[in-house]
Amino acid sequence: MIDLKEISSECSLLNDKLCQDIEGIIQKLQKPVTIKAVLDMEQEKSVEMASFLKRFCEIPAGAPVNLELYSVKELSEGPDAGTLAGSLKLNTQYLPVTGLYADGEFSGVSFHGIPGGKEINAFILAVYNLAGPGQELSEGTKKRIQKLKRPVNVKICVSLGCHHCSGLVTACQRIAMLNPLIDAEMIDANLYSDLVEQYQISRVPFMIVNDKDTYTGPRSIEDLVVLFKNSR
Repeated sequence: MIDLKEISSECSLLNDKLCQDIEGIIQKLQKPVTIKAVLDMEQEKSVEMASFLKRFCEIPAGAPVNLELYSVKELSEGPDAGTLAGSLKLNTQYLPVTGLYADGEFSGVSFHGIPGGKEINAFILAVYNLAGPGQELSEGTKKRIQKLKRPVNVKICVSLGCHHCSGLVTACQRIAMLNPLIDAEMIDANLYSDLVEQYQISRVPFMIVNDKDTYTGPRSIEDLVVLFKNSR
């Protein structure tokens, strides 16, 4: 595990006003949440992500938000590498990657890249929805989500200035939190040119379901439930 004392908490993405807003939200958490990230500290974006996460977790003093940072080498070298990788359950193909955990379990929610710009909202809401009272969702919608029977991995490719992307990210991740068969990964498409080329991504939000079916544009939670139900 990376020593947090070696990580700077200076982060230009989190100004004083935003920190105040985050503190108000974090104080509403009802149970502990753990943020775990896998980083390549030789890459600039991983260094920036480490600082972002450390600053985020320092905002509310005494809040139940824990942070664990891991080097990608820890998942590939050493006698416990396989066990660690299996416990994190994160897709390390696109680094940096950050996952959210509660009650000792992976929530199915992860972020590839730094959730700056509009995606800061998605990151904050993910923590709030996982460990706080969460955004209101009808009991009927919750039941439909929990009845989904097929495993679904959804990658939501975004740009940090997109006005519609964070809403789709939040909707997909809300579903993942309520059904352990669903994984929802936010991906900053600007960081991963190989992914953009592979799927010919020309506009966002761009959604990849089970690494084969693709969709563009915003969708409601209700639309996503139907889409995931019919996915194979």
